[in-house]
Amino acid sequence: MIGPITGTFIDEITYDIPSSNWTKRQWKRDLDNMRKVGIDTLIFIRGGFYGKTIYPSTYFHTENTEDFAGFILEEAAKRRMKVYMGLHISDIDWGGGDAKGEIERNRHFIDEVYERYNGIPSFSGWYIPQEASKNELNIPEVMKGLSYLCKEKDSAMPVLISPYFNTHVTGGDFTVSQHAEEWHGIFSGCAGQIDACAFQDGSAPIETMREYFIETKRLCDEFGMAHWVNTETFERDVRRMYYPIPFNLLKQKLDIHREYAEKIITFEFSHFLSPQSIYPSARNLNRLYRSYYKK
Repeated sequence: MIGPITGTFIDEITYDIPSSNWTKRQWKRDLDNMRKVGIDTLIFIRGGFYGKTIYPSTYFHTENTEDFAGFILEEAAKRRMKVYMGLHISDIDWGGGDAKGEIERNRHFIDEVYERYNGIPSFSGWYIPQEASKNELNIPEVMKGLSYLCKEKDSAMPVLISPYFNTHVTGGDFTVSQHAEEWHGIFSGCAGQIDACAFQDGSAPIETMREYFIETKRLCDEFGMAHWVNTETFERDVRRMYYPIPFNLLKQKLDIHREYAEKIITFEFSHFLSPQSIYPSARNLNRLYRSYYKK
């Protein structure tokens, strides 16, 4: 039973969605649920955020934190899943665009994480969590500096980003051509250091989604990046809260992405597509998804 979505974010330092308060047994069960629908890749959306970390850190003074990262990495290895480690992000706008400080903090983060987990087979890559839609908050410098640190630590480990489109959905006003020009400039600064890019599909209007992604695919090809798609399994426009997406809309997006996506990941399975989600509608979505894509 395999569906088109083969990767998911894991958001354990919850910011805009509620904690599921799962036990380790429930997390193990959810990893099994992911494998049942064909998910083979996990991405920690953040390894550190607002003074919290997903592992006991000496540098960030969180020594009493449970080692959630190690637990997921070990369980993923048992299931032959790959795990991308989200980097540290100070706050929602990384200190107002403090590129120098963010890069320095991540130098210590990457050193700690690599030393702790490099021997676990599932530890496969890095994710840069500083998300942007345009050249703002020193994002070219941040992406260049953070991706350089990742490649300096281990050149064989891929680096993933997941930006969003600057459209009316996200309070912006870029046309497709403006989007292409803006991201051409951003990608120019980190060419060869970022291996995959997965724009967030819910940030593009459904009626022009294909055009935005076709142009992004062209950019990724030009700069040697794999073109992934982050298909959001939540709705952005329901009372500005995040609830599971209707299946007909998810299917419509997945049909569009079939043309150009090299890999489809989602934000995120455990809340919005899991059969044990805290949302009943996510459990229904899982049943519809599994039934439709059953091979």
